[in-house]
Amino acid sequence: MNAKDAIHLLERRYKGLWERLEQMVTAGEYFQLFKQLSDNYSPTLSVSRVQGPLVESLTAQISAEENLVRVTRNLRGSGSIGIVVGEEPAPVWLSGHADICSYLTGSRDGFRYSLTPFCMHRAAPGRRTAVALGTPEGPGPLTHIAEGEMVTDEDAQIFFDTDTRDLPRWTRVVHHLPATWEQESDELHGFIDNQGTCAALLLATKVLSHYKVNVLLLLNDEEEGPVDKGNQGFSRAMGRLLNRTPHGQLPETVFISDVHQQESRIASSQPTFFGKGALFTGAASGARGAVTPPQLLDFTRELAMELVSYGIQLTENEDYVSRSDDVSALQYTQNVNLIGFPGIYPHFDRTPTARCSDLVHLTKTLVVYALIAQDPEWRGTYL
Repeated sequence: MNAKDAIHLLERRYKGLWERLEQMVTAGEYFQLFKQLSDNYSPTLSVSRVQGPLVESLTAQISAEENLVRVTRNLRGSGSIGIVVGEEPAPVWLSGHADICSYLTGSRDGFRYSLTPFCMHRAAPGRRTAVALGTPEGPGPLTHIAEGEMVTDEDAQIFFDTDTRDLPRWTRVVHHLPATWEQESDELHGFIDNQGTCAALLLATKVLSHYKVNVLLLLNDEEEGPVDKGNQGFSRAMGRLLNRTPHGQLPETVFISDVHQQESRIASSQPTFFGKGALFTGAASGARGAVTPPQLLDFTRELAMELVSYGIQLTENEDYVSRSDDVSALQYTQNVNLIGFPGIYPHFDRTPTARCSDLVHLTKTLVVYALIAQDPEWRGTYL
């Protein structure tokens, strides 16, 4: 079964698919979801409490009559949010992370608190708007308890400057950037890392709920972390989830979606991948993360060419791509697919930026691939 055959099979089994994708997966619908997730700050270790109620609310109206969609805020006690379309076991999992970069307050010196990064700190020296967040008091948004600026000095020391003088030690501090979409330029700003994918997964859920499928979509916690060369410092919630999943419910294939950073192209005056749609690659972090099996990668290349006829852009990215939750997924299946979207400055060196249209193409690509992966013959050929 090649990509053309797979597409023809989709058209027979899932009536009205292309029309539904065109009608439901729009830039406006996408941004409406992205803004709600991005503005609902969920630092690491808070995803199930902070984003869980919002995700439940956003999915409550999806195919309610058919009862095809179920949300679990803390799936198998992992800390990650699980959305099941259909039933488990689901042969295909779609994964993004919903935790954002955060910092922990230390000692105070006047109006300044030292900060410990609970993420990969990539910001150059400078000052950036930030807020301190309160302790969760039940489910829902976190209170903004102090406003100020996150300061990175020339010695790479990090501080939170604020008029508030009584922040408890280990208070979470995050960058403060309300989500915006500049429609003329199509630029999307906010916590693209990785509410960009999470919004795509929620929109994909709306489409998938119209069909008889079994798919698990994950909004993970604990992807961010102080990562060095090893893989154990981050992607902890995904690892915890897989470790607690019964053997018969483990995925046959996992799609990991995250930002494919474009800074190196900008620095070398090369054209970026902005406007090229969803991006796929064959290896993460120079093969320290997942490597996609060759037959599966070849199928994705074929699929990308076929999708052009349906107005869906999927482009191969041969540049370096960072690790994400693939470092946990690869421990449980060799069939890891790395399909994301172009973006710049996701860790706030400058304003995080993506293109709304690229995330529309990512959403459509994930829907199509999830439907293809329902077919046992396809899985027998490529997995």
